[in-house]
Amino acid sequence: MVNISLIGLGQRGQATLQRLAFVPNANVLIQCDVEMDWRDAATHPDVDLVWICTPWEWHMRMAVTAMRAGKDVALEVPAAMTVADCETLVSVAKETGRHCVMLENCCYDTWHLGAREMVRQGMLGRIKHLEGAYAHTVPEGWMRAHGRRQAGNPYPTHAIGPMCQLLPDGDTLDYLVSLSSPLPGDHTNTSLVRSVSGVSMLLHYDISTPRPYSRMQTVCGTLGFLQKYPLPTVHLDVKGGAVELVGDEAVEYVESFIPVNYQEMIREGRTLGVSNVMNYMMDRRLLDAIERIRSPHSGGMPESCHMDMDVCDAALWSSVIELTALSAEQGSVPVMFPRF
Repeated sequence: MVNISLIGLGQRGQATLQRLAFVPNANVLIQCDVEMDWRDAATHPDVDLVWICTPWEWHMRMAVTAMRAGKDVALEVPAAMTVADCETLVSVAKETGRHCVMLENCCYDTWHLGAREMVRQGMLGRIKHLEGAYAHTVPEGWMRAHGRRQAGNPYPTHAIGPMCQLLPDGDTLDYLVSLSSPLPGDHTNTSLVRSVSGVSMLLHYDISTPRPYSRMQTVCGTLGFLQKYPLPTVHLDVKGGAVELVGDEAVEYVESFIPVNYQEMIREGRTLGVSNVMNYMMDRRLLDAIERIRSPHSGGMPESCHMDMDVCDAALWSSVIELTALSAEQGSVPVMFPRF
């Protein structure tokens, strides 16, 4: 069992409480809204994991307080708003030996899990280009207000996170160029990102125009092409002839490659009637890992358990917010990624 302190009881916090009710090893010991003394909740001696669902600007300092109290941390996206805050998260996680995981649920999208396994098996050949987006109409409210305060892409992690998981082993992000139009006010943002190995990546953000939901989820390799939005599409050059599928057939084909351990969690979540199987897999895998780490039989060593995502992922993916703003404000100049 993992004892959890949940900080932030707004819309996302309430949804998290509902989700965690389905997870057998989740014990929400403390619920704390932002008007309360969150420091007590972040440092309580009986808590294993501090789960942060507060406004974005609060994430870093709450996570740092929790890690310095010996707690592991789960952060809603984004993990931080500036490169300096991202660097602080990485530094404190390494200093304290604690885990700091950003809750990027799109890394558990069922299409992505299948596509990632196909890439791992080499079915698409050498990966040349990736595309990702967060694009759909969002009504007036806090998210649109956040977007107006940022010159670049204020919500990149749903797209950049899964794309980074498709890069070759050992590869990372090198630099980006970014264009926003129009500014100030509601804007769209399009960025081109290059990885160190030379993979090109298209990253798009648009929540203010009347368009259908899209995360693109496009993978272009020397032997194949996959794309989830707007129409699920598979094209593979394989021995014996090409595989060409669209629609439900494409979805079924890609999802057939989901690894067995994930398939079991998908079936489990659907049997329980969870509203979003991506969230269920993310929560289960995180809490199972934390439980093993915190077990007296594990030796208490954080490195004794593999985590799907780590603090360097959280920092890299969140750093896109400031880096796209810097590039867009300076006429789309190239901006280098830090090395976390």
